[in-house]
Amino acid sequence: MVSYGQMGEKIFEERELILELFPGTSPELWPPGEILYYRDQEARVHIEENPLHLILEPLEPTGSTTPIVCAACHRHISRNAAQFFRFGVGQDARHFRYVALCRDTESCSGIAPPARLREILLRGILP
Repeated sequence: MVSYGQMGEKIFEERELILELFPGTSPELWPPGEILYYRDQEARVHIEENPLHLILEPLEPTGSTTPIVCAACHRHISRNAAQFFRFGVGQDARHFRYVALCRDTESCSGIAPPARLREILLRGILP
């Protein structure tokens, strides 16, 4: 995100400079940026930290009643309040990882630590 100072000069964020000067830098070494965590109209969950974007596909509910822990906010929730998702790993996305998240993504995003969301994101991007 480029912003402008008082004299109209461009001000770059640290992440932008690193990506521009050292494009091969591993995402694990980037300084933290804004992380977006939301659900779209097709019930998929998105986790974004520019330029990375992970889309998690919802899975069918199971008949179990065992409580589980949300992978994003780490709260213990009932099976009715949770949903399982899968996402492809790496560039070819032939391997999948699975996570359980709160169905109420908006509430969860207010509690989930950015570092935990970033960890989920990197698990989908890095093999």
